[in-house]
Amino acid sequence: MAVRPREIFPTGCVGPVAARTVDGSGGGVVDQEPDVLSQREESSPAAAPADFTDWVSRRLPPLEHAARQLSADPTQGGALARDLLTLVARRWPSLRGNDAEHHAPPGAAADRLLQRLFAREVADAGPSYRVRLELDRTPPRRGGSALPATAEQEAAELWRRGRATTRRRLLIAGAVGAAALGAAGVRALITGPDESLRPLPPLPSGPVLLEGVDEVPPVPDQLALREALVAHLPRELAPGDPATLPALSRQPTPRAQVVLDAAVKGVGEGPLLVLGEDGAWRRVDQLPAEAAALLSPGSLSPDGARAAVVTADELWVVELATGRARRHDMVPPSPVVIWLSPRHLLVAVDKLLEVGTGRLLAVPVGVRDAVGPRRANGQDTPSTVLELLSAGEPITAPPRVRTWQFDGRDQSEGTVAVSGPGAGRLGPFLGPGFAVAGTGGLVARLCEPMGLPVRADWRAGIAVAVLEPGSARVLRMLAADIEVTGDLTLLGWLDRRRVLLRCAGGAGAPSGAGQRVLVWDVRDGSLALIATVRPGGGLSLADLDGAV
Repeated sequence: MAVRPREIFPTGCVGPVAARTVDGSGGGVVDQEPDVLSQREESSPAAAPADFTDWVSRRLPPLEHAARQLSADPTQGGALARDLLTLVARRWPSLRGNDAEHHAPPGAAADRLLQRLFAREVADAGPSYRVRLELDRTPPRRGGSALPATAEQEAAELWRRGRATTRRRLLIAGAVGAAALGAAGVRALITGPDESLRPLPPLPSGPVLLEGVDEVPPVPDQLALREALVAHLPRELAPGDPATLPALSRQPTPRAQVVLDAAVKGVGEGPLLVLGEDGAWRRVDQLPAEAAALLSPGSLSPDGARAAVVTADELWVVELATGRARRHDMVPPSPVVIWLSPRHLLVAVDKLLEVGTGRLLAVPVGVRDAVGPRRANGQDTPSTVLELLSAGEPITAPPRVRTWQFDGRDQSEGTVAVSGPGAGRLGPFLGPGFAVAGTGGLVARLCEPMGLPVRADWRAGIAVAVLEPGSARVLRMLAADIEVTGDLTLLGWLDRRRVLLRCAGGAGAPSGAGQRVLVWDVRDGSLALIATVRPGGGLSLADLDGAV
């Protein structure tokens, strides 16, 4: 099994780092786009916090041992391990705060995040054998290997990268890696740090926004947005103590508006809660304790009648009208689930689960790039599936929209390259996409933005892209700096013109509004606030009605 090659830098760390230059106008230090073609290491990286250094010293060896089981190349396994630790470094302050809030041991929240990240890498790789990350087990020393860097050096480098880099997509399936560079093609692949290479031009900087690109505002401004009222959805999602809520099996509901992770002991710890149309919260009581760890934004079916969750090696579907949970004997390759209709769940590379009967139907697509239709009518077996494919996969490919047609016996597909000015702004796609069904329907998916302006106080690390699938043109983008705005998650469509989003955390987020559910109007780029969320865990929404 091969992993995607990564750029290797001194101390065994990988990936691009952001450059910092002095603004000639006297404006001080300005962040620039990471230059993956000419990057060099700084000679003296800043020291990491002591608690992060201690955590890295304990977690890097077992993580690297587990990551090497996903690749025959030990260098790539070590690169993957350090990529995952870099993502943890980016979130270390909020993870530390989570531990303090819940009186948990130092590093507990970081351990949970690392387990989830690694589980997703395993799901993407799809090994034929089980690979587990055992954080408290000391792995055997590899004979003949070079002496490792000290814990302080490793932690300092990871900390510097975590502070400097924008959010990256972590992939281990495939043989090569590439990123899109505007409309001109793809960047060259670098295999070592000593190549004599011509640097790329820096990103444009300044306050001017690009046409068709909107920005998520900082947290205080999110809370001051005008409100959009939605039927049966309270302004504040605050279920209270889960122990006091009725069990779903004893008080079922025909339809749920929301399913969320109560995060009583921390994010991913559960239990899962559902909000019924009657406005009452219930506690899901028929699922294993770990079900909340991999809650996907698409877990709740569009009609709100079922919720699907993936554990490490099982798929569970909860019937909300009875409260009963059914386990399906399969090992999904990804924690992401895609509802193609209220009764059909895409769960594997080529398998469609009919949840009522448990039958598996053959389909030509998998969950990785499939788009979940929303606001569709009917319960029939789907015959059309859209995919949004990233640039650079394969290496010369641009971003594409692929449409599959199938009827159980025959299948056909058509692929259209994304074109127009917005095509060069699409980096790798991230997470599940959602389409608003019907004639003139649109498609939305998260991506890493490319070529957007940067400012001293703003660096777009993630964006929502909305495309018209027929013409494969980017209609609009919404960019976010997750340090300022909070982490951005796509939740679906409120109606045929407005996209549902979640912002979690971010600078200045109050304890009672750690998450905000926003709606973005793709006609004019305006934003509105739908609800604040008191628990800190993930959530999924059904198709909502009655917004004004």
